[in-house]
Parts: sequence; C-alpha cells; structure tokens
Amino acid sequence: MSGATTPTSTRGPSALPRIERRGAAAQLIVDDRPYLMLGGELHNSSASSPAYMQPVWDRLETAGVGTVVSVATWQLIEPEEGEFDFTTVDDQVRQARARGIRIVLLWFGAYKNADSAYAPSWVRRDETRFPRAERDPLRAVSGRFAVDGPILSVFSDALADADARAFGALMRHLAETDTEHTVIMVQVENEVGLLGDSRDRSPLADAAWRGPVPPRLLDQLAERSASLDPWVRDLWSRQGSLAAGTWAEVFGEDRLAEEIFMAWAFSTYVERVARAGIAAHPLPHYANAWLGPQPGADLPGQYPSGGPVSRMIDIWQIGAPSLSLLAPDIYVTDFTGTLDAYARADNPIFIPEAIPSAANALLAVGNYHALGFSPFGIEDLPTDHEVFRCYRTLTPLTPLILDAQERDRIHGFSVVTGEQQHARIGDFDVTIRGAHDTFGLFGAGTGAAAETLAGYGLILQTGPEEFTVVARHASVSFARADAVVEVDHLQEGTYGPEGWVPRRTLNGDERYFAFQSNDLRVVRYRLLVRSATPLPGS
Repeated sequence: MSGATTPTSTRGPSALPRIERRGAAAQLIVDDRPYLMLGGELHNSSASSPAYMQPVWDRLETAGVGTVVSVATWQLIEPEEGEFDFTTVDDQVRQARARGIRIVLLWFGAYKNADSAYAPSWVRRDETRFPRAERDPLRAVSGRFAVDGPILSVFSDALADADARAFGALMRHLAETDTEHTVIMVQVENEVGLLGDSRDRSPLADAAWRGPVPPRLLDQLAERSASLDPWVRDLWSRQGSLAAGTWAEVFGEDRLAEEIFMAWAFSTYVERVARAGIAAHPLPHYANAWLGPQPGADLPGQYPSGGPVSRMIDIWQIGAPSLSLLAPDIYVTDFTGTLDAYARADNPIFIPEAIPSAANALLAVGNYHALGFSPFGIEDLPTDHEVFRCYRTLTPLTPLILDAQERDRIHGFSVVTGEQQHARIGDFDVTIRGAHDTFGLFGAGTGAAAETLAGYGLILQTGPEEFTVVARHASVSFARADAVVEVDHLQEGTYGPEGWVPRRTLNGDERYFAFQSNDLRVVRYRLLVRSATPLPGS
C-alpha cells in the first residue's frame, strides 16, 4: 500500500525494505508489504535547511506525496575529515516519519551531475591526495551544459576509500536511528560520468587505459553473449571479441571504446561506495543516469561518458553487482522509448527524476510495473497540479495496483482526441479512444473548431469479469474473440479505508462519457460475457 496511508503510530521495527520478484513484477517491499512510490524529488539544496523544509513537508503531505526523494551530501555530513554531522538527515527522517512519508535518500558524494561540487572542501583542496580528472583540449566535445565544475578522477583509490567511508558512516547512522525504515531506498552518487571528453586523461587514467581489461569484465561479457546489448556486442566483436588484451586492443581507440572504459571505471567506483553502505545497512541501492545519446548530445562527453545509460547496462551490472537497479532520469520527450530501453527482467523500473506528468506516472506504473515515479522539483508544483491530483486518486487504489502488477492485469495509457489504441488484458481486448469535447464543456470548442484533449488513465482487471478504470478524457470498451461482451453494471466511486465507496450508477449517455472530465474519475465495470455460439437454425 502507499506510504501516504500508513499511520505513523503503527510503525515499528520490521524486516528491511527490499525488492522482490512477485509474479510478473519486481516490487519494493516495505513493512513486509508491496509498496508503490508515488513520489517527488526535492531541489538539490532544499534539504540542507531544516527551517526551509518545515513548510515544504506540510505542503507535500497535503498534496498526497507518499515518498520524497531527498538528499544527503558529503559536503555537509563530513565537513572535516573524520568529523560527521547528520543534522540535516536526522531532520528529514523525523519530519517525514511524523507525516507517514517515506524517503528515498540520494547520496551526493564525490559525483553529482558529472562534477564534484558536493565533495567536501578538504577533498577538493588536496589535489595531491585526490587528483582531478583531465581532458584533452584537442578531443574536447561541447554539449548543452557548460563544463565548469570541479571533477575528481574516478581512478583515485584514495577518493573511493574516502567516499565509501563517509557513505558507510551515514548508513550505519541510519541503521542505528531509523529503525522504522523511513528511508526505504538509497541512490549512490548522482548522474556520474565525465563531461567534455570521452575519457579521463589524467596520469592515473592513462595508466589504466594502457593496462589489461579486467578478466571479470570479459568473462562475464562472454557469459552474457546471448543477451548482451547489441551495441556492446558489436563494439566488442569489431576487434574480434578478444578474451584478453588492453582496452584499445579489446574495444578499439575511438570515443565509443573510451565510453566503455569510463563505464567500467565509474561502475566499479560506485560498487565500492555501495558495498560500504550495504555492509552497514542493506537497503536497496541503485544508480541513476543522465541520458545519452540524445538529440544535441550524441557523443560521449556531450552527455556524461561512463554513466549508466541504457547501452551500458551490461557493463554496469558487471561492474556494480550490488546495485538493485539502474534508473533513468527522464527529461526527454520519448518517455516510453526510454523505459523500453531500461525495462529488462534483471532491471526493475524506477524513475527518480522526470518532468511532472500524470500521464507518464500512469504509463510507468501500468505498462512497466514501475516501483515508483518521482517528478523533479516537487515542492514547486502548485497544490492543484495534475500530478498531485493523480496521486490523491491513486493512493487508496495502491493495493489494487500492486496486485494487478503482480498478476500482469494492468495497462496505462495516454491518448488524444481522435486517437484509438488497443491493449490486451487477460482474456480481454480493450479499445481505448481519445475523447471529443462533445458538449463544449472543457474549453476545447466543438465541431471543426474543437481542440485536442489529452486523455490518460489506468485499467485494472480486478476480477474475472470486472475492471476498475481510472481515467480522464477517454473511453474504454471490452471485447473477447470467443464471446460477446456487454457492460452489465457501471458505477463511479472512490476507494476509502474500508474499500469501495459507490457514487453514481452510470447508464445512458454516461456509459459513453464516463471519463468526460478534466479530473481522473474512478469507475468500476462489471461485464456480462455471453457465448458467441450461433443460435440453432441461424
């Protein structure tokens, strides 16, 4: 069930949150029950001030946000080496727990958005102990984002050790103080990679580039050969799929080979940090990706070279096996295409950052069995934003949603006026149509002047011949190839603590315009399925 419905007073020690495969879905288990993260990510600096956050927590609770994606920074937690201050983290846990909200905690350690600005001053000032990454001006690439922040070399053992010690201290502190598991999952670093060049060219990096490719990587690439990402397979095979050699001998000397080199470096770095945290407090840990290639950033270095982009999933899974998943931060328009690239049996879907969109939340939860959806800058959205209205509608339905995910009896959709889509749910063929503003009620005009309405929704099969549909500006109909399907009973309502709360029984025009609304409506369909066998003599 949703964290927003968990009474604070009933929480107590329970099994650690974990990710389990249940039927057709991988699900996050919290308090020994499946849990759906209807969440939002705070701006990077918000959680640095408990005073700033006080009214934010109240607004998020009112808005129906059950999970907050928030930040713990190395800069604030270890301002002097070996001296730890968990004040900001403790305040987040306390404020969230008081409101029945859960936290996904982001560790901004040595790397955040492909630079090192969140590393403490004592780290950034000691360039002998913690050397910087270097770029070749002759091979520099420029993208949409300036390359002006500090970037520490990922090849520094001293950096990995210091980062891991600080992260391990944080996780030990949470294990001791957060016994009710307000923090349910942890992200290690943030959008790692190198901008401005396809690989680090510091002395440490050059030595690694000239050295052998680790046998563990090549052995596991060979073991994965049948399922290996085609891009990685083709890059490896162009050199003969060698089982040993230097990075240049095995993968080549171009930017694409260098991206694999950096992916191995960053994934193994993140693994070292993650292992320190898991040893102290084994919550699910994951890493997130700044996407690429993408329009305007098609070369590694125009997007962070070495990050867990979709074509690097195999490299990252081999390099960082302790991570539970790799998650895309989605700011591109092709939302479903991005999820298609990350949706693998061995990689549960979670969207920790995205453009605020109720339609995308429903698509993720319905079609990709997502663990959760989290728009960025959640505290800036107005209280009546469509995402909040969506969350308030979905929260009481989360047990049904999670059950439907497990049974693979769920479908999300986004449809516009005049569009028709088809889905298969169990034995039923479902037709979804975008609604017209038939009566001119929604400011879209009528007739030739009518504008497009954006519809979206979620369809759940809740019984052999029953469906619960949550939708707006759409219509749905059901059919079966082996039978005649009629709507026997149609009722709108809501779900409360005791279950279904009926409102209108729909018939007549409302059978066809049940979702003619700017807000999501919840409607239960009871179907009548009749034999399709022709009558004798017909």
